[in-house]
Amino acid sequence: MSHAPVRPTPFAVWTSRVALFSIGLVVATLVLHRLFWMSTAVALNLFAFAFMLAGLAILLALGAFASIWRTGGPGISRALLGLGISLVLLAWPASQWPAIANLPEINDVTTDPLSPPPFLSLAASRPPGSNSLTYPAERFAEAQLRAYPDIGPLILNRSVQDAYELVVDALQRGKVKMRIVNEQLPDQRAGQPGLIEAIDRTLILGFWDDVVFRISSDPRGARIDVRSASRFGRHDLGQNARRVRAILAELLTRAEATVASARRRSARPDREGGVIERPSARDERQRNLRR
Repeated sequence: MSHAPVRPTPFAVWTSRVALFSIGLVVATLVLHRLFWMSTAVALNLFAFAFMLAGLAILLALGAFASIWRTGGPGISRALLGLGISLVLLAWPASQWPAIANLPEINDVTTDPLSPPPFLSLAASRPPGSNSLTYPAERFAEAQLRAYPDIGPLILNRSVQDAYELVVDALQRGKVKMRIVNEQLPDQRAGQPGLIEAIDRTLILGFWDDVVFRISSDPRGARIDVRSASRFGRHDLGQNARRVRAILAELLTRAEATVASARRRSARPDREGGVIERPSARDERQRNLRR
């Protein structure tokens, strides 16, 4: 006499189903946001929903284990599969907890909290629902100073125009390469600093962040101020501070390299007794435009 096969407990069946759907939703959201221009606001909501489903799968797994313990029925493998997938998925946001607990809840970092560089073009092109670009100095300035006391303006012993070209060259060809969306040339006669607005994107999640550079005169030469702001989210998990540090380090390295290069060139006169000079980044850009 044959017996009908015993089906796994519904808790076990739904544990695996919900867990697989949650991780599939995360992968699909990553691909659509990174490669197919899904809205960041929609992507964040889908991520939150997927994490809620993973939490639900863990509860279903606990129910499956209790049911299997009482009845001795099958389904343990499906419950363990769903539990494992859910725990791996939730380990991603859980890994960010140290940053949430130890870093301030800010999403806008600047080298000049008292007078941050303004966003002009990017302020008009930000998508609906994004964070305000009005810098809340009363909340962010003191918190930034406590968490990132090393972040400050970069002073270079060179002209404002040279510093401006240094920033443009770094954004176009350096390690901190970004897409420039607006340039305002410095005009020292009118007292107008140089302004460069750019867009940067995080590597994995593909979140867009806005960056602005202000290049102004200083008694010691030129002063470069940087501001990096997240488009979405109240907490940037330290991303903007890391970006500003990387930018300042890149600019300082390039400035020191050009000084050392100029010293080496000045020590090697050409056949006619002149100095061998390399065209500036501005000259190269103008030459390319003429082409």
